[in-house]
Amino acid sequence: MTAERKVALITGGSRGIGLGIARALARDGCDLAINGVRGAQQVETTLDTLRHLGATVVYCRGDVSRREDRAAILQKVRETFGRLNVLVNN
Repeated sequence: MTAERKVALITGGSRGIGLGIARALARDGCDLAINGVRGAQQVETTLDTLRHLGATVVYCRGDVSRREDRAAILQKVRETFGRLNVLVNN
């Protein structure tokens, strides 16, 4: 039996400190849900970098200050991974 990988959601994870945390978690074997407000095309290179570190990565666009966006982000994480183990509220 293989160990299940942990899933981390990182708000603001497509640049700056959030991206640094995402890279560290990917290197440590986590799969990632990256949240931000930029369009998916704008962050695709960043997501590819994280995938090359071995992580399964999904981008969840939305503004975490909005209740509707938070619900949609969590729904996408559930649909993609079926669980959430780590939240980095950056």
